[in-house]
Amino acid sequence: MTNLPSDLGIAIFKEILETPKPDYSKLQEDAARLEKEMIEIRKRENAQGTTSN
Repeated sequence: MTNLPSDLGIAIFKEILETPKPDYSKLQEDAARLEKEMIEIRKRENAQGTTSN
């Protein structure tokens, strides 16, 4: 960022600092739910004798 005008660099840093932090508990819940769905799909595919690669 040394090549940027100082006011632009400051604006970028302010934008970064003002960005809300993600809700990690919500992200973990979504990841767990999706993982569960993927496992169920894999089980169904294996039961049918087909796989998707």
